[in-house]
Amino acid sequence: MTNSTKQLIFKMLTENTGRAICDSGGENGRHWQRNANKTLADFESVAPCQLEISQWQRDGEAAQYDSQVYISLFHHLARALELDQYCNDFNALESGNWNGEFYGTDQGQCDWLIDNGFTAKGDSFNSYNWSASFSQDIQGQILENDGGDLYVLLQIHGGADVRGGYTAAKLFKLGQWISEYGLFSEDSGFCIDDPENEEGYISIDWRGNGELTDSEGATVSPELLAKIYKLTGGELISGELFEINY
Repeated sequence: MTNSTKQLIFKMLTENTGRAICDSGGENGRHWQRNANKTLADFESVAPCQLEISQWQRDGEAAQYDSQVYISLFHHLARALELDQYCNDFNALESGNWNGEFYGTDQGQCDWLIDNGFTAKGDSFNSYNWSASFSQDIQGQILENDGGDLYVLLQIHGGADVRGGYTAAKLFKLGQWISEYGLFSEDSGFCIDDPENEEGYISIDWRGNGELTDSEGATVSPELLAKIYKLTGGELISGELFEINY
């Protein structure tokens, strides 16, 4: 992954995607508005992923605990994508009418993809449909070229309502050894200091399947969630994204 890849991801994250009637966000509630004054360094400095344990109770009932994982879309895309000459040539094309076969493209861009040996691989996707933990949703289409290399035609959701407010589509190549499924990987891990533990810490993994697991691979119990909450005081726990190797 090169700095130019990061720069393009940053540009998309701060792209003004406008205000549509179906894209409610008030005055400043859209993603692009919240990102407008951020720098590349700001995105780089954010933790790749974060874990929040929250406590709630009602009418004197015993406290219960919920978990939520947040994954920085910037860090996720930066680890999964790269640019080559095909990408640079495509991304330099004008995109105005959005009348092409793929979301966020015009017909001239689609003709360019066909002329350069690109074909769709599977269906289009939107991360909203599987409740991804990414900080912003993405939609797009996995492509394959004549040489068998995998690319993605990608849009980032910059609005507030998922029905509108997407960037123009940009072409990226999937990183070496990364399959199309790697683009959707949420695999991440968290480490919580615990003086009572023999190792001095608690290790928690998130595999993007709706469950947290402990170091033995077992689903994290309510008791362990309660312990983590007490250790952290409910503060966000910073973690690391696992290497994508599939």
